[in-house]
Amino acid sequence: MLRKALSAVLTIVALSAGAQASANWPLTEATSFGSNPGNLKLFHYVPANLPEGAPLVVVAHGCTQTAQDFADTSGWPSLANEYQFAVVFPQTSTENEPAGGCFRTWEAAHQQRGAGEPLSVKQMIDYMHAQFSISLDEVFMTGMSSGGHLTNVMLATYPDVFKAGAPESSFPYKCAMAMSELATCSFGGKILTAQQWGDLARSGYPGYSGPRPKVQIWHGSNDPYIYLVNQYQLVKQWTNVHGIDAYADYGTYLLGQPRYFYKTLYGDTRVETVTIQGMGHAIAVDPGYGPWQCGSTGPYAVDFNICASYWIATFFDLT
Repeated sequence: MLRKALSAVLTIVALSAGAQASANWPLTEATSFGSNPGNLKLFHYVPANLPEGAPLVVVAHGCTQTAQDFADTSGWPSLANEYQFAVVFPQTSTENEPAGGCFRTWEAAHQQRGAGEPLSVKQMIDYMHAQFSISLDEVFMTGMSSGGHLTNVMLATYPDVFKAGAPESSFPYKCAMAMSELATCSFGGKILTAQQWGDLARSGYPGYSGPRPKVQIWHGSNDPYIYLVNQYQLVKQWTNVHGIDAYADYGTYLLGQPRYFYKTLYGDTRVETVTIQGMGHAIAVDPGYGPWQCGSTGPYAVDFNICASYWIATFFDLT
């Protein structure tokens, strides 16, 4: 009964489920990359003849998915080939989290700098730097749902490591502090002030006063598992961290999808949102060979004529 209850909660949080996508992109597993306290697996995609000092993008999957699933649907390997950067795909398992194979972002042991899953991801970055001479000044992170939560964890606990991040279909860092709080967060039941959300983010690295990564936040307007209200809760969290208000300075459309910019007094955009109208719990893809197209349809990857990964890479200044 308990296992069924936990599975139900994680289905509500949802992070992904169902059949796996067919394998198209050859990922390489590195089996030794540090102490790995989070017991994660490291898969990477490195284009041939990658130049020294190339950027690195960390891409995290959702519950019930694998690194291979997300690589095959998201479009990140093809973008890496075209724009010459490396990609790391952290992978968790049902051994770590039996109910759904999720990243354990609601557990205190995995919300801290220097411990658990965050340290494992940091060790993956260090491994890529040692093995492929990637630039430690050009490290970025994105992920969907459970992977989006992990993205927020990493931006909060290692702001000195990441230049930018892009959570998709997620809710704020330290919204859920126990499994019992996942449903409340998913359905937008935890509403805090910008200051409160910002204080939680700053608690990921107490005393840090250096530069913070800019953030682009993606969400489907019809997400039935992680409600759209969470996109604005993330806006409040990350704008407060950057010392700006949570009122959009400018709005436009990105291939027909609403896009809002949150800027400093000097006009520097530090937070953006893109909301895919009519999309549920998924990443937006646009299969094809056009200059802005990428990705493949599959479980939790839906063709909305916009490839989120391309525009996230553009936000990261990689394209």
